Amino acid sequence: MKNIALVALLLPAVALANGYDVPNVNPRDLALGGSADAAQNDAAATFAMPAALARLGEGLDLSLAGSALEIDTTWNDTTGGQLGPSPARTLFHPAPPVSLFASYGFTLDGHPAGIGIGMNVAAGGNVFWPDDWAGAGRIITVDRKIYGFYLTGGYQLIPQLRIGGGLVYYYGTEYLKQAIQPFPGAFGELSTSGGALAFDLSAEATPFDSIPLTVAADFKYQGAMTLTGNAHYSVPASVQPSVQDQGVTHDLTYPSVLNVALAYRIAPPVLLTFGFTYNWYDVYKSDVFAGSAGTTITVPRNYGDGHTFRAGLEWSATDQLTVRVGGERDISGLNPADYSPTLPDSDAYVAAGGLGWKFTPTFEVSATFFHAWLDSITSIGPTAFPGHYSTSVWIASAGVSWKLGDGAKQ
Repeated sequence: MKNIALVALLLPAVALANGYDVPNVNPRDLALGGSADAAQNDAAATFAMPAALARLGEGLDLSLAGSALEIDTTWNDTTGGQLGPSPARTLFHPAPPVSLFASYGFTLDGHPAGIGIGMNVAAGGNVFWPDDWAGAGRIITVDRKIYGFYLTGGYQLIPQLRIGGGLVYYYGTEYLKQAIQPFPGAFGELSTSGGALAFDLSAEATPFDSIPLTVAADFKYQGAMTLTGNAHYSVPASVQPSVQDQGVTHDLTYPSVLNVALAYRIAPPVLLTFGFTYNWYDVYKSDVFAGSAGTTITVPRNYGDGHTFRAGLEWSATDQLTVRVGGERDISGLNPADYSPTLPDSDAYVAAGGLGWKFTPTFEVSATFFHAWLDSITSIGPTAFPGHYSTSVWIASAGVSWKLGDGAKQ
């Protein structure tokens, strides 16, 4: 019974190992559909494009934002009612990703340079199913976050070329809860955490003096984390002697990410931005959870790489008001045969829009709303929980950008 209970607890957690990125919730970046990597203009470049830190101007720059992220999934039984009541819908329970960055610009050996520090939530989210839904034996609650901490810098080699990079530290936390069937009210919990060091490399170029075009690329290497923690069981007294709390080890890799971007100013108040993201999700071919009581579970995931096409438009309508819109098409590496209700993943269309208001030339408040429509999935694989899943995601973000130095140089 001990091994059966451990298997029941860990199998749903395996599906989390594909990871799902949290969009950059900086309001400007979010409104432009994540396409503004070649048009960074504040301390958020610490994360998005460290090379751009070399052109923010001298002095201190702050970019501080918070958000609410909600994942809404509806499940419908596709077995003719054999599994239980249908439909079921995840509970309203937003996650609060942040984007907090500070940078400092200076001159080094006669060349503009800058350094930045900060953090965000690189991946994760919350999934809260009702305690009594048909798939409670697979999952009830997932609360997973991968925090990113960044120390990066940029340096201008010549007026047309800047390079940058630095250190990234990923720290993951996971909490999972599921029912242990067939015992009413019995459940298992799993809580783990751990981190890994990675690195970032970037470059940005403005190749033509007479054409307002910027091209940029940023590469973040994967973070291979080993998360450790404990499994806990709450079961009837008659079952308690057959199970025991125990330690758990979970190897989780946040994949390498490449962003390539363009920014073109078609008129003084109008900026077009484009981006392409490639995620090396193929690192998730299998996952291993090891319990300290001797049970090791290996489950194939068979993810492929993912990629995203991005575009945005920024219009400075007045000296104070800026309007931003953006969109994405995200192609996930998901293998539908391994779909799990622990992770609402699929290909997606995204639309976003936001506003910025400058109270002074160096102090701007921005807000954005972002919505993603995930393609519906019908899960029929041998390891999947059968059903039809429809998911949407929304993010509301707000923040400030405050330049205490001489301002960004565009």
